[in-house]
This record gives sequence, structure tokens and C-alpha cells, in this order.
Amino acid sequence: MKIVPGFSSPMLSLRISKKLNSEIASVTYKRFPDGELYVRVEAEEDEFVVVQSLNSNDDLVALLLLFDALKGSITAVIPYMGYARQDKVFLKGEAVSIRAVAKLIESYADRVITVNIHSREAESYFSKLKNLDAMPLIGEYYKDRDVVMISPDKGSLERVKVAAKFANCDYDYLEKVRIDAETVEIQPKELDVSGRDVVIVDDIISTGGTVIEASKKLKELGARTVEVACVHAVLAEFAPVKLICSGLREIIATDTVENVFSKLSVADIIANELSY
Repeated sequence: MKIVPGFSSPMLSLRISKKLNSEIASVTYKRFPDGELYVRVEAEEDEFVVVQSLNSNDDLVALLLLFDALKGSITAVIPYMGYARQDKVFLKGEAVSIRAVAKLIESYADRVITVNIHSREAESYFSKLKNLDAMPLIGEYYKDRDVVMISPDKGSLERVKVAAKFANCDYDYLEKVRIDAETVEIQPKELDVSGRDVVIVDDIISTGGTVIEASKKLKELGARTVEVACVHAVLAEFAPVKLICSGLREIIATDTVENVFSKLSVADIIANELSY
């Protein structure tokens, strides 16, 4: 089995290869003057693991080209599954993006592995998918520290429960309380965060708007410090600057999307799944 590194996940590919004691395939990427991508994989093998997160259109095209270049069994490891937030028709005439992406991927791959796909609806469009959970990694990072984990909304509470269990800490979620026709306040459902160190936990940080709003409110309520931990740090539209300027003490993320905030690695849980 050889590990084929996608250009969005080079370090994670290397970490997985070390865990499995597997070789890295030699891959060449080029971009033509008109913007088209070129891929070449030099490997004589009958079993491949392609590791490539989907954080852009180019990532998706490169993944399909890697599939086409390989001759043999393919396991697609897609740590961050882009397009998963368009998991239903919100407005008449819309494409269900993740459904189309799932069909493309599974037309090539014999097996698909991802980490914390955005929703059960998104997961339902795959027939070969194993969805791994990185929330325990976040929990272990904060284990036995005196923190409160906060979900930015009720919809993410189940994820935060998992992280809090492994961290052995309190948890809560922010709820919107309507005061009058024009005023809505955001506050923790039950816990008092005054004087506490708070960690906002979510699966994805994209533009950072939700986290920034939550951070400001938690500070208004007396939180001593606020930081954020997530699985997928997409961080679009200058989100790192916005988050830092909002006063967050720290940004913690996994390496499903590789960047300077990737303090935790999903290599172990992926390697364990590949070993089965």
C-alpha cells in the first residue's frame, strides 16, 4: 500500500505514512498557463491511499486526476469534505453539491474515509463512507484543565458533549433569547461563565463570524479568557485576522485543513481505520 499525497494534505500524508510504515508515492503537480492542472503518479502498486482534503475547486479536480492516474484499489482519505454544507435543496433549482461530489468520488474509490463530515444528511449520499470523529482529540488536548466548553448553538451541542467528556470539563451551549420584537440576546443556556476560561468548540470555522459573535458575548458575560477549538479550520475571508483581533487567546485546530493553527493531528485515527 502506497500513500499518495494530495497537494492540500502533504504533512498529514507524511504522518499517516509513518504511522503505517508505508511508502509515499512520487507525485508531480503542474499548472498550465490556462489554469488547467496536470498530475502524474509514479508508483507500481495495486493498492493506494489518496490523502486530499477538499478546500477548493482545485482540490477536487486534483483528486479526480489522482484517481484517474492510479491503476489498482483506491482508498480515498478526504479529511475535510468540502461541499458538505450544501446537503439539501434550500432554494428551488439548487444543486445538492455533496450529492454530486459523492457520486464522483465513489465512481473511482473503493473506500472513502473522512473526518467529521458536516451533517448526517451529507453522509447519507455516500455508500462507501467511514466518518471518523476528531472531537475526542480536542477533548484530550484540554484534559483536566479548568475550562468550560461552549457550543455556539444547540445544533453543535452533541459534538461538544464528546469533547467535554474526554476533557473531563463542564459544557453548555449559547442560545438566542428574544427580549422583544427587535432585541435578541445570546447567552449560555445554564452555566455561569464569569471568571472562567472558556473554549468555543465547533466542527468548522469558515469566515469566523459565529465564533467572533460568541466570543464577544462570552466576554461581556465575564469570561476570563476565550479561545476556540475546531476540527476544520477553513478560515476564509481573512478569518485569522478577524479572530485574533476579536480578542481570542488561542485558535486550536486539527490538520484536516493544514495551516499554522493545526496543533492536533488526525493521523492516528485515520491510520487506525486504514489498518482494518
